[in-house]
Amino acid sequence: AALGAGTRDAQRTVRNGRLTGATVTTEAFLVRAPLLGRDSKFFGYRFRSSDGATLAPYRQLFSALEADKAPGGLCLVEDTGAGFAEIAGEIPAGVTVSLGTAQADHVAPLRARKVATCAVINPGSTDFPPPLLAVDYVWLDAAQPAGLKAAAKTAQRLPGKRIAGAVHSREQFEDGKELGAQIFEGDWYRRLAGPPPKSVSPGQATVLELIKASQAEAPVAQIETLLKRDATLSFRLLRYINSAGFGLSCEIQSFRHAVSILGYQNLARWLALLLATCGNTAAAPVLMREAAARGRLTELVGEKYISAEDRDNLFIVGVFSMLPAILQMPMEQLVGQLSLAESVNDALLSRTGLYGPILKLAESVEHDDAATLSRAAADMQLSSAQVNRFHLEALAWANKLAA
Repeated sequence: AALGAGTRDAQRTVRNGRLTGATVTTEAFLVRAPLLGRDSKFFGYRFRSSDGATLAPYRQLFSALEADKAPGGLCLVEDTGAGFAEIAGEIPAGVTVSLGTAQADHVAPLRARKVATCAVINPGSTDFPPPLLAVDYVWLDAAQPAGLKAAAKTAQRLPGKRIAGAVHSREQFEDGKELGAQIFEGDWYRRLAGPPPKSVSPGQATVLELIKASQAEAPVAQIETLLKRDATLSFRLLRYINSAGFGLSCEIQSFRHAVSILGYQNLARWLALLLATCGNTAAAPVLMREAAARGRLTELVGEKYISAEDRDNLFIVGVFSMLPAILQMPMEQLVGQLSLAESVNDALLSRTGLYGPILKLAESVEHDDAATLSRAAADMQLSSAQVNRFHLEALAWANKLAA
């Protein structure tokens, strides 16, 4: 499709890595971090506002929950300090709120409305306000200088399941399990564990061949032959295409049917997601969910700036950016096996080119770095409310895929 002048200008400025006229905003963004169980399976999300005193991101989250756009699992939000009283009555049932000792008086009213609570305590505390003795969860912060063991000792008088936060290594993860933690927050599961494999697994190699064949618009019979190597791949592919996240009006019965309905280019996004399911670690399902959410968010953010024929690449860039964690291989090694367009490689390797700034923004909502997030949104000329809306839509979409 021909591009209008405005879209061409936006693409040009995105390609150069920054939109002209962008100014860093001080608005508040919704930031997320997955919560994993002891088995490294998905448990939910912790949400916070990039500006802890600003309530607007939480109100957007609550509106999404009430509109049946749940991100999935436990929904843990942080209290907002002095302003918490203003929003406490708006929190919907089913949400969990983390509370410091100064907010202990909110525990009983929240629990009466079926809002769960999580105690966040200071290391070395010995005297807890009585309301904290009724909390559902206790946050153990591995980032504290004394570490998880000291945090667990401090909290031993409190009831509730233990959540180990800021877990950044597998050693901390194992320590947390020994201390009785049942839920974990951090990025340990994304990190490369040991030397990377020299080559991809047979299942991963088959998906890579499928992606290349689809990009080359190979005969359907040739691609069907590849799918027959692994029956589970065909099952997964059709499951995703027929999921509620895609919204087709008819059920796809075969790969041949998928090509006729979707076309090769649109099908590439589902093959990208299929590759994301091929991880061999215990956290692979969480990583696939995160890849789907990042891919969808990248697509939503870039839709305004990227021409229709290039939009499938937005989703692929988002999903593939998670492949190092999923496949436990460096991106440089993976790019050599994917045969992707130069613009896609630029985004994946250096966050530059046409898609790089868009990917930066999609990644920024996953990290507690308000300045970087504000700058990334300003580069895309998006308000915090727009970014938050896209973010929540992406999480709801990924949750439907995982259902």
